[in-house]
Amino acid sequence: MTDVLELARELIRTPSPVVDGDERAVAALMADVLTDAGLPRPTVHALDPTRPNLLTTLDFGAGGAHLVLCGHLDTKPVGDAAWSADPFGADLDGDRLYGLGSGDMKAGVAAMTVAAERLAEEPPRCGRLSLLLTADEENGAVYGSQFLGRAVELAADGMVIGEPGGIAEDFDRLHVSSRGLARFDVLASARQGHSSLSSVLGMRNAGADVAAAVTRLHGAELVTPLAPPGVRDWNATVNAGLAYRGGWGYGVLPDHVSALVEVRTLPGMTPGAVLAELTERAREGADGADVEVRPDATAAHWIDASPLVPADGALVRAAEAAGAAVLGHRPPTSVFPGTTDASWLAGLGTPCLPALGPGLLARAHGADEWVSVRAVHQAADLYEQLARAFCAPTAGEPR
Repeated sequence: MTDVLELARELIRTPSPVVDGDERAVAALMADVLTDAGLPRPTVHALDPTRPNLLTTLDFGAGGAHLVLCGHLDTKPVGDAAWSADPFGADLDGDRLYGLGSGDMKAGVAAMTVAAERLAEEPPRCGRLSLLLTADEENGAVYGSQFLGRAVELAADGMVIGEPGGIAEDFDRLHVSSRGLARFDVLASARQGHSSLSSVLGMRNAGADVAAAVTRLHGAELVTPLAPPGVRDWNATVNAGLAYRGGWGYGVLPDHVSALVEVRTLPGMTPGAVLAELTERAREGADGADVEVRPDATAAHWIDASPLVPADGALVRAAEAAGAAVLGHRPPTSVFPGTTDASWLAGLGTPCLPALGPGLLARAHGADEWVSVRAVHQAADLYEQLARAFCAPTAGEPR
């Protein structure tokens, strides 16, 4: 039987930062691990050969349901973060496993693999289980889940993504949706001219005008759809001023300066409605400034929030039962703050829990990322119990 902790460490020691745009080494490692564990060797699905996605399926017998356990193989880069440990060393310190991608989400991938191995050795009486390992999640998913949503027919009844779902502590939420991501530019325009004349001739400063608009937008409360009963963290957030562009420097009043605005959206929110609301707020009290808001000119301008998984559906019931058995409690339903592969894989028509994995989101994408060793072991147990309950439900249980 594969050791879940040692597999997580081996994955950390196999770098796969998305800045390199190449997941071949970590995908090859996982293909060998799955085969050695007695699972069918995964098939490769790739828009580009350097960006492989892996899929393997266990068939337990006729009837039952098909569950997909999904995780991404890439990580964010180390970047400028000052680590006190080797980002690829997979060092252990008590209950902590350090390393780039330890929580986001190589420990989750390891736990899913071990759960699948256990199910292969002692299979449920029916149903199917697939492991879907994706590329490029950390940089827009063009080569990963966006591609897979068009190219793969899973015919699945439910999906679980192993993103680090903890907010204050491991497994403290059962996320039934992940927020979407929208990007806009707020642009202020003025007449370019000599900066010494700003007070003499009353000339506008586009940089100051866009800064004022950013202040009005940042943290604004947007109109959102009505929150479903019992779902926590139902809110959209506006982060304005994440990046600025324009201007020449000393002596020149700029003719235009723009700032990036990010909105984390909820299910049911639309690009047109969000744009209209941001525009209204940016222009409130603008005092004659020429300010507009427009969609960011990238392919990732708008990513939908993932569809809500019904709280009374089979997938949530199986997850709650697994939580009670493994964790000793049933985590409350919630909306995951970040954006996950669930937004793209929703095109497959499969109910998807977007973030049920070991680790805390707050530790991801920064220095000294770590995941709890205890949570890694719990995750393997959680996935196993969830799969058994979902794939082969008790006779008479509604699905």
